Amino acid sequence: MTTTAQPHFTPFHSFDSQDLEHSGSDLTPQDISNLRSPTIPPGIDPTKQQLAYGRRAVPKLISDLTPTTPLHHLQSALTSLSDLFHAPENVAQGLDCRIVEILGKWVGHSDVTVRQKATECLKVLGGHAIGRASMVECSTLVPLSKLFDDPDPLVRKTIHTTFSLITLHTSGVTSLLHSILFDPLIQKLPHEALDIQLVILDTCYNCIRLGKAPFMPRDALEAGAMEVFTKMLKVGCVRDVAVRVADCVMVLSHYHEGKKLACQLNTIPVLIDLLHNKHSTVRAAAAGALMSITIDVEAKRIVVRENALPVLMDLLKDKNQLLVLNAVKTITNCAEDYRGRFQLHGCIKQLQALFESPRQELAEAAKKAVQVITWRP
Repeated sequence: MTTTAQPHFTPFHSFDSQDLEHSGSDLTPQDISNLRSPTIPPGIDPTKQQLAYGRRAVPKLISDLTPTTPLHHLQSALTSLSDLFHAPENVAQGLDCRIVEILGKWVGHSDVTVRQKATECLKVLGGHAIGRASMVECSTLVPLSKLFDDPDPLVRKTIHTTFSLITLHTSGVTSLLHSILFDPLIQKLPHEALDIQLVILDTCYNCIRLGKAPFMPRDALEAGAMEVFTKMLKVGCVRDVAVRVADCVMVLSHYHEGKKLACQLNTIPVLIDLLHNKHSTVRAAAAGALMSITIDVEAKRIVVRENALPVLMDLLKDKNQLLVLNAVKTITNCAEDYRGRFQLHGCIKQLQALFESPRQELAEAAKKAVQVITWRP
């Protein structure tokens, strides 16, 4: 019996996240993503494809996915399936036909269109809860992770998007961590294209937030995640990437080990610099990371020593409510340091003005901050 070709992939030419900035380009990650288009051979159009009637369409197309199927027919079947799977009823029918296992045999095909469409099918399936559950049950993550090195950037982005969808639930995160795939994600992260970095960061965020012992925080620490995040923020990131990296720092700092690493790796000064960023979303994410880190006693001292409190006090006037909330909570943490408490007396009136905020969480946080600042032994 003829078997599917399993080509040897040559390493793709990766580029640093700053390449576009250095070339003078103003492209955002979304712009880069929009420039990627699938390689569709002439004559393949799912809108003109003759399909079997009704519920017979999906099983018939899946039955065409055999090693003896001509390449053009294979490309056509996968293209039609990637379109049909947007309908939930077709997803359920495809899963009944064991489509996940079948697609797993085609993601390593030598033809780029086959790989693009096979991974697109998996991505669409990953948009449905039953599709994600099936991929976890079929133990497909390790075979799919081989596509992290695929020479085609669209294939890489699609498979990383699939991973980000799978890890939306604890079962997917557990499967990924059990498969020892967190380290490869971290190692690929700084060398990928901007739009692919975004989806890798989504997966990292999900894994750190939902991962349980013994995998987290062990896997993140062993992979050097905090060091990679810090370096990315230090060398400079575009807005969307910076926000996601700072969010990853925040959730990693929920762990005691993460807070300690943030102090040791000089992550705090880097985050303080981001409080001056022109984008309020970046400032909010940086303040959120500092909020998480400054629960640690040494972190409070570093923030005070770096003269960051005046910057945080100035952020209380910002229009971004999430930024203000994160700044208030960071101020509250730093007020537990006696030197910080002394400096923060100047912002009590600003905090009191927030007592009347329509956002209850912000009003309560401001009251707590004033209580801590005015506390006397």
